[in-house]
Amino acid sequence: MDLTLIVKNNCDTCTRVERVIENLAKRKKEILLSVINIKDIEKPITPIVPALFVNQELYSYGDINEEKLLVYLNKLYEEGACNRDVYKSN
Repeated sequence: MDLTLIVKNNCDTCTRVERVIENLAKRKKEILLSVINIKDIEKPITPIVPALFVNQELYSYGDINEEKLLVYLNKLYEEGACNRDVYKSN
């Protein structure tokens, strides 16, 4: 599963969400995490940060609820969201 987190500098919520998502990615081998600073995006999809995309679809922006995110990711996993070859090497 691809998780992309859009953050910006000097954003406490971004830092907190990034820490939560990084810890989650360490525990779940099927997660491929990318953290991108919004200043590095020419035309951001959303000006609100942090913004979390799951498999290139906006999941949430602002602070996150880790329990709800886990339920959502587990549902996607059960539906076959990790069937791509890239995940099978983990």
